[in-house]
Amino acid sequence: MRGHLQLLSVCFVLPCLILCGCARREGSVTIPYPSSLSDSSTPSEVAALLIKALDEENEEVLTALVAAKSEAEAIGSIFSKYGRRSSITPEKAARVAAAGWQATYAFFEKGATAVAEEQISGETAVVRANGRNASTGEAQSLTITLIREDGLWKIRAGLLTSSP
Repeated sequence: MRGHLQLLSVCFVLPCLILCGCARREGSVTIPYPSSLSDSSTPSEVAALLIKALDEENEEVLTALVAAKSEAEAIGSIFSKYGRRSSITPEKAARVAAAGWQATYAFFEKGATAVAEEQISGETAVVRANGRNASTGEAQSLTITLIREDGLWKIRAGLLTSSP
């Protein structure tokens, strides 16, 4: 588990800090929600689309699934804690989160991951998916955390992996 957290730090936090520290402020661009989803889509449906987009390496869909506003705010809070101001936009946060997901999912066998269970608690949800390790073929699980953002289920950065 500790190795997975270190991997997440390298794959997500480090690029965020690099991008945030040297980025110029961009104009706001709205990332459209995938047309196959709606405000009535379940967290499991959103997670299934995430897995499909990861299998297909579809960066457009991946960035559209990110809870971009929440992630930009979270990064801003980290910077504030250390007396710095973040210039990361929600769009940039979405790109960084999507890249982190792709790095995490690189350890999964493509096409072998499926949603297993969903737990909803108010405006947050956790979806667990089961797959196989790309190198060993052993069972591996993926934990996907979602929140309601602008009335839609969106995915938080940082997918957690574990072996049963």
